[in-house]
Amino acid sequence: MIALVTGASGFIGSHIADRCLKDGYQVRVLVRKGNGAIPDLANRDVTVIEGDIRDASAVSRAIEGCDIVFHSAAVTSDWGELQDFIDINVGGTRNVAEAALRTRVGRLVYISTIELFDHMKSERIDEGMPCHIRNQPYPDTKIAATRLIWEYAARGLEVSVVYPAMVYGPGDRTVFPLIADGLSKGMLFYWAWHARMNLVYIDNLVDLVMLAATHPEAAGEGFLACDSTVPTFEAFCDRLASGIDVRPPFIYLPFSLAYLLASIMEMVYRFTGSDTRPMLTRQAVTLLASRAMFDTSKARNKLGWNPKVTYDEGFRITLDWLRGIDPSQWKRK
Repeated sequence: MIALVTGASGFIGSHIADRCLKDGYQVRVLVRKGNGAIPDLANRDVTVIEGDIRDASAVSRAIEGCDIVFHSAAVTSDWGELQDFIDINVGGTRNVAEAALRTRVGRLVYISTIELFDHMKSERIDEGMPCHIRNQPYPDTKIAATRLIWEYAARGLEVSVVYPAMVYGPGDRTVFPLIADGLSKGMLFYWAWHARMNLVYIDNLVDLVMLAATHPEAAGEGFLACDSTVPTFEAFCDRLASGIDVRPPFIYLPFSLAYLLASIMEMVYRFTGSDTRPMLTRQAVTLLASRAMFDTSKARNKLGWNPKVTYDEGFRITLDWLRGIDPSQWKRK
């Protein structure tokens, strides 16, 4: 079985590629020219195909002859040029789906996100909830890309979609490092009482992704990926602050004020042409004010998925990794 992994230089994609190798697949990865070696896959039996996800011919070349495609390539940041989000998240997904349909790939597994859904107002979310446009580049382009995937499914492409919560683990470049950076600088505060931190440990996510690729009942279905334990944002910050020996946040601001501050920061950073990420973004403020509980019973009942790594174990492993890297690397550029 030949498996192609897009986005293999990223956090999720590299773990999917590693798992495919362990499971005996012949693994291909599509990597942009100049990206260099992929650390987690260095010196492994991987076929590296140089090309850009935005280049339809490169994508077709990579997919030709594959049995399964794992499409995880995306701009996942809460900051960047809108056109990049459109070209990569939407255009790249169209290229992958078109090539997969044309070459009759056995199954395409698309890595979407829980950010498609309105987790601010909904108390409970399952896979049947409608998408919620937010006028933010990442969630809105992932909504468009996910809709594209389902359009190709209607045309005969066998697909399965996974909607991960916030993914963490060693190598995570967003959840633990960014929050640790804010904590260490004393610049983090709260803007929602007892907001829920919907998390999924990377190994648990990859377990579900592999089930989505191979289980007969996963064809044509979407699955939420969220771990069983859902800490509050306050509890998460208290534990992380203790782990890196800093003071936890103690200031609460109204959500509307935090959102306004994020909007102003984004405008200022765009006006000045800054390449660095603002301390606050509208997407981060919205995500970390979530009230929703994500119902993963579909993945558990239909596929038999059961998150093996507990929250306590995953937190400990990730904290040990975080403390082993230079704090200057915590901040996302």
